[in-house]
Amino acid sequence: MLSAVPMPYLSIALVLMLLCAAAPAVQKSTPKDPVRADGLREAGWLQSIRLQPHGVRVTAKLDTGAKSSAIHAVEVERFERNGVKRVRFSLYKNHAEQSGTKLTYDLPVAGTVRIKRGFGKPVDERVIVRLSFCIDGEVMDGRFSLVNRANRNYPVLLGREFLKDHFVVNAAKTFVFPYGCPSDKGGN
Repeated sequence: MLSAVPMPYLSIALVLMLLCAAAPAVQKSTPKDPVRADGLREAGWLQSIRLQPHGVRVTAKLDTGAKSSAIHAVEVERFERNGVKRVRFSLYKNHAEQSGTKLTYDLPVAGTVRIKRGFGKPVDERVIVRLSFCIDGEVMDGRFSLVNRANRNYPVLLGREFLKDHFVVNAAKTFVFPYGCPSDKGGN
C-alpha cells in the first residue's frame, strides 16, 4: 500500500509525525506557570513593592520568621478625628540615607500588637494600619505595625500572616516579580 503513495507525500507525512512527536518536549521546556496548584506564587526573599497611593517603589523583605508585617515609620502621631482613632506617620523615599523626600500617611488605626523583643527586653506595643501596596502587578492590602526600621536594611517586612495567603518564599531568589503596577505612570 505504501508503494501507491507518491514519495513527496510520504516525506511530508514523516516530517509531520516527527514534529508531533517532538511537540510535548517543547511544551515541557517552557517556563512553569508562576501560580502553584495551591494558588500561591513563588517569590524571592526580597521583592520590590509600590506603596499606594504614592506609587513609590521600596524593597520589602519577605520574612517567614516574622508573624506579622511591619513598615518603617517616623514622626508617629496618634490622634482622633470624628470619633475615629487615627495615626499620622512618615517614611523616607530614600530609606538607606533616611533623608530627602518623605511620604506621609494619615490612616485609621486598625489595632495594636504586642511584639516580643528578646529576653530581658520589654514588650513593644505597636499601632497597626491597613495599607495598600502593589506587588507582582497586583494591588494588595495588608496589616502593618508601625516601627522605626531606620537601622534595618529594608523599610518593609512582609510576615507569615500576609504570606500564607499569597506567596511561598524561595530563599535562593530575590526580585522575582516585576515591580510595575496597573496604575503606573512611569513612577519611581
